[in-house]
Amino acid sequence: MTIKILLFFLMIGSHASAQELNLLKIRKEYSLAVKDESICENNLNLLRAKAKETTDRGYLAVYEMVFAKHMGNPFRKLGQFNKGKNLLETLIREEPSNVELRFIRWSVQTHAPSILNYSNDIKKDKSYIIDHLYSLQHRDVKEIIYKYIKGANSFSEDELKELMK
Repeated sequence: MTIKILLFFLMIGSHASAQELNLLKIRKEYSLAVKDESICENNLNLLRAKAKETTDRGYLAVYEMVFAKHMGNPFRKLGQFNKGKNLLETLIREEPSNVELRFIRWSVQTHAPSILNYSNDIKKDKSYIIDHLYSLQHRDVKEIIYKYIKGANSFSEDELKELMK
C-alpha cells in the first residue's frame, strides 16, 4: 500500500517538473492573457516555477502585472501590479539593452490606467524598440512583437516600416 502511494506521488511530481517553459508560447499568449484569466494564471504559475533567464523573468513580471487585472480587491490588484512592475524595472536596470524587456515595459505603460502613474518611459522605449528590434536573433520573436505593436495603433506607418528593416 505505501509503495502505491509513493509511486503515485512520484508520478505527480515528475509530471509537474516535466512541464518545460515554452517561452514562444508564453509570448504568443501574452495579449490573450489580458482577457483570459485561465491563460494568465497557467502561464504565471509556470513562469514562477521555471523562469531563470532575464527575458523569462521579464515575462514573469508582465504576467504578474496582467494577473492584477483578474483580481477583485483593488488593494490586492495594486500590490500585484507593483510586484510585477518592480521586478520589470529591476530587470531593465540590470539589462537596459534588452529589447524584449523594453517592449514589455512599453506595452504595459501604453495600456496601464493613468491612476497607476506608470507611463514615464513610453517615448524612450518606443524609440529604443524602433532602433533595436532588428537586433533580435529570433524571427518568431520579432514577428510577435511587430504584430502586437501594429495592433496597438501606437506607431506611425513610417515607424512600422522602420521596425521591419
